[in-house]
Amino acid sequence: MVYSRRTLLSKLQTLEQTPPVRLLGKLKPRRVSSSAAPPPQPLVPHITVLIRRPGADGPEALQPEQIDEGLREPGALLWVDIRDPGQAQLTMLNRQFDFSPLSLEDALKLRQRPKVDEFPNYYFIVMYAPLAHAGSELQMTEVDLFVGENYVVSLHPGEVPALDLARKRWEKAQPGLSDRVGFLAHIVVDAIIDSCFPIVDDIDDRLHRLDEIMFHSNRGANPEELLVLKRSVFALRMSLYPLREAFSEFPKREHALFDLETHPYFQDVYDHVLRLLDIVDIQQDMVASATEAHLAFMSNQLNETMKTLTVVGICEAAAAAVFGAWGMNVTGLPLAHARIGGVDMGFWLVCAFTMILIGLALAWLKRRGMW
Repeated sequence: MVYSRRTLLSKLQTLEQTPPVRLLGKLKPRRVSSSAAPPPQPLVPHITVLIRRPGADGPEALQPEQIDEGLREPGALLWVDIRDPGQAQLTMLNRQFDFSPLSLEDALKLRQRPKVDEFPNYYFIVMYAPLAHAGSELQMTEVDLFVGENYVVSLHPGEVPALDLARKRWEKAQPGLSDRVGFLAHIVVDAIIDSCFPIVDDIDDRLHRLDEIMFHSNRGANPEELLVLKRSVFALRMSLYPLREAFSEFPKREHALFDLETHPYFQDVYDHVLRLLDIVDIQQDMVASATEAHLAFMSNQLNETMKTLTVVGICEAAAAAVFGAWGMNVTGLPLAHARIGGVDMGFWLVCAFTMILIGLALAWLKRRGMW
């Protein structure tokens, strides 16, 4: 629609005289799309408290408000497990157990190096436990342990299958050892270490499948699978390598926190760590060898492709040379007007000569090993 000059001026004057409030009232509110992603839900901490009394067949559940009573109960052993802890839970731990602010700060920040710190009345242990691993990239989660005279406190984000396994082992343990804090600490640490063995077995199977693909199926491996395996092995090594030094002298014999009867159990954990590190080192070399084999296979495949293209190019060059020479619009070309039995045979003679040249080129390439 085309407006005149006078009409446009009148409309501009009307807009200038209209109050801003009326103009805003005419604007339609913007609709928010219902497909927008909802905001992430805040993590809700969950506290599980188990107590095992002397002579009991298994642990019993306690309310978080009863932690102080469980600590004062003679001969009782307490396990406090906190999932997704926050500042309020750490304040409660500081009030109930009198932990050092340094260890509580490390537990809150996460991403700590695996280690064992010794304090006057407890040990602070940082470990990494594997999560569910079914053919994908390995994910590790941090588990912080506070081991005192009659308690074990575990802090971790999300669900940790290794801690569920440790809880089942503690429930089935014999009463003579299950009520000792050293044995409970061994159960938790050993469950985390043992959960790594299925991971290395799965990585080993995947590496063998890659070898079969490359050397038996005569095709390259999946580069994404190689990178996933490389990152998984690297994550395992990063979580296990510091434990070799941490558990070499843990627990110290001069520390009276654990009974001497529990020391051989931690020596067994140390042996498991060394065994896992040996396997991880071998798998790291296997991943590097598989990557080099994949690159070598791709290079050989590229060479074969270039050989094929070279053969095709030589054959085309021979045909192009002959047909280009006899296709020129000049007089006096040999065989241009050759007749046999009254029939023009020049074209067919040129084609036969071209095929002979191509055959000679292929024979020469075959002798050189290029075809």
